[in-house]
Formats: sequence, C-alpha cells, structure tokens
Amino acid sequence: MKKIAIGAMATCLVGGLLTACGGNDTTDNAASGASGSAPASGSEVETIRVLSSDDFAGFRESAIAEFNAKYPNIKVELEHVAYDQLHDKELASFNASGNAAYDVVDVDEIWTSEYANAGFILPVTDRYTDEMKKGILPASLQIASLDNEIYGVPMFNDVVFFYYNQEMLQKAGYDHPPATWDEFTEMSKALQEKKVTAGAASAWGFSANEGLVAYFAEFLGSHGGSFFNEAGEPTFNDEKGVQALQYMKDSLDNGTIDKASINYNDRQVLDAFKNGKTAFVAGWSFYWGELNAADSKVKDKIRVGLVPAVDGAPHTAATGSMYLAITPQSKHEEAAWKFIEFLGSKEMQKKQSLEAGALPIWKDLYSDADLQANYGALTDMAKQLESVISRPSLDGYNEFSKALQIDIQAALTGKESAKAALDDAAAQAKELIANG
Repeated sequence: MKKIAIGAMATCLVGGLLTACGGNDTTDNAASGASGSAPASGSEVETIRVLSSDDFAGFRESAIAEFNAKYPNIKVELEHVAYDQLHDKELASFNASGNAAYDVVDVDEIWTSEYANAGFILPVTDRYTDEMKKGILPASLQIASLDNEIYGVPMFNDVVFFYYNQEMLQKAGYDHPPATWDEFTEMSKALQEKKVTAGAASAWGFSANEGLVAYFAEFLGSHGGSFFNEAGEPTFNDEKGVQALQYMKDSLDNGTIDKASINYNDRQVLDAFKNGKTAFVAGWSFYWGELNAADSKVKDKIRVGLVPAVDGAPHTAATGSMYLAITPQSKHEEAAWKFIEFLGSKEMQKKQSLEAGALPIWKDLYSDADLQANYGALTDMAKQLESVISRPSLDGYNEFSKALQIDIQAALTGKESAKAALDDAAAQAKELIANG
C-alpha cells in the first residue's frame, strides 16, 4: 500500500508561491534579475526556474528583485499559472528536461504524498535550522511533511475561518458567536425570525468542487471525525463522519443554510456576506481583506470566531496552504534552497503579510505590532490556528476528491443517505490506495 498522509486533526499552531521554471543546468554571466547588483566579474550566474500558482504573484515578483540583490549570482526565472492548471503542468514537467523542467515547484498540501512517493520532490529536513524547526508553526510544517520528512518550506498559512457579522448578532440579541453547531442552528433561526437577515443566515459553497471537500473536512473535524486512521484506513464514513454530513444536509433542508448553497462556490458566498445579506460565512484568510475593503457594506463589522463544534469535539478549521519544494531534476539545489529559505524567512513573511495579506508561518509574527495593526483579526485567527484538520494527502488525491464531491452532493440532494454516500466514497478510497 502506498504511504498516505492521513489528514488527522492537528491541535497545534498552524501555518502560491513563486513561479518560474527550473530543472536545466543553466548558467550565464549576465546580470541577474531586474534590479539586482551585477555579479562579480568572471563569476557564473546560476539560473533557477520556479513554477507556481498565481497566488500572491505581485508580491513574489518584488521579492525576486530583493533576492536578486542579495544573491547576484543567482537568477530566478518566475512562471506562474492558474491554480487549476498547476497540478497537470507540474506532472508534465517532472519527466521533462531543459526549459520544460523546473528547479522549484509550488505544492498544494494535498499533493505531498503523490509527489513524495513518486520522487518528484526532494526532502529538505536536514536543511532546516533549529530556528526554523522551533519558530515555524507546527501545523505549517505539517502541510509539507510525510513520514517524518519535510519536503519544502510553507509560504503562508491558510484555513477556512469562521467569520460573523457582530452587528447582526447584536441585533438578534447575541453578544458572542456560536460555540456549537446546535447554537449555530439556534442563532440562524433567530436571525431570520427577527428579520435581521432576509433569508438564511449563511450560505456555503457546496457545489461540486474542491471547496466542498474543504467544507466537509471542517464539519468532519468539528464533529470529532477524521479522514483516515494511523493504519491508512478510511474513517470518514464512521459514525462521526455520517453525523457531520447529515448535519450539512439537515441544515440545508431546514433552512439554517441557504438551500441554494448546493450550487454556490466560495466567491458567491463571500459576495453575499460582503453585501450584508448573511450573518455567517466560512472562508479563507483573503476574505478579511475583501470584507474590510472600501466597497464592502460590512466594513468594520466583521469578527472571526472559532469554528463551531459538537460538544466534546475540537473547533477544527480545514487547512489549505502550499509550499515550495525542490525537484530532483535541479542541478542547482543549493541556489534553489537559498531562494525557498529566503521567501520563508521571517522578514519576507512579515512583508508578505503587510503587502499581500497572507498569514505568516512564524509563531512570533502573530504578536508583531505592525501585523496586529494591519490585520485586525490576527489574534482571533491565531486562536483558530491551534486546531486544524487537513484534507488527506494521498496518491491520486484528485481522483479521490472528485469521487468524494459526487458522493457528498448525492447525500446533500437526497439521492443517497449520508451513510451510503460516505461508504461509497470510502470504498473508492480503499481501491485507489490499493491500486496506488
């Protein structure tokens, strides 16, 4: 059986990267980068190629200029593509050479098992300094780890946070966000009955896409469940998993959650919340900037609470971070590591947070005065980062995810029971792992 990262809940503090292309043995004597200093006369310039998603591309372009200035003998060629294209482009590059290959690639946490087991990325555990091991959030390291090896440096922290409109809750008579799913149901009904919201108090992105798996992970973890056990056997179809999916369906049926959520994506639910139509939304960290933008109708009214949970279960949020890794094709591993280490440094992580709104990977940056002033919810977000659940990283994750999306939607639309739907997904997961 292939190794998998089981996606167990982490009750510890958590954590697109740069783009470009890179596995060829490229050196030249030209000036490196747009604004870097020229290398010393006669010295060789190593070129590293980096492939990344479009996330934070603007910031990364400026970061490359700083890197080139610091390391004039290393030239970074950056290529970035839409996230939906990234996985397939990386797979095509791993057996390529020359300009079709890359030194550094951007890896979603859900691809770690697939890439590591196939030897597409190199472990970098021995390159980590004591400062990095102690200072980077454990859950950030978790997304880049498999079988006690670390395969890259996380570039940002992200989870599905629970946002709420404080003003709306106060109008409904509440001075706190819901702590449990029962309380979430109660508050949602009260918000509608008191006409604080015109319709359902929340909308969720339950259409068939990767976001649905992240939302299910959130409900699964906050019901005390997990995706797989230590033996690599599916557990998401056990009693806790069934309860989680049944709650999602019941909430749609009874109007706690907007019935149209079955067709929504995460952008549509953000827009509804941003325009003051709903009182709750679950979404990624970039929501904060959107919700406090000049065109937001809820600016300064939004707070971040812990994800509700059933009694006795952790308040887990689903993770969604990425990291940069080095490929075995690279003939410039030292240069590639310097680049990755630079982007993950405390200095650059602070700049990225201030300029691009990304949550940093370093623990002590969450108490940084500049970041606190720039990111009003940072303290509350740090509390949520203490309890997370990851989607499982396994070979053939994309196939697993698509099957799970279909089965979850079958349960949400009443075509199958929650138990039957999850049993079907678990059976497909077993077959996928066995055939690895």
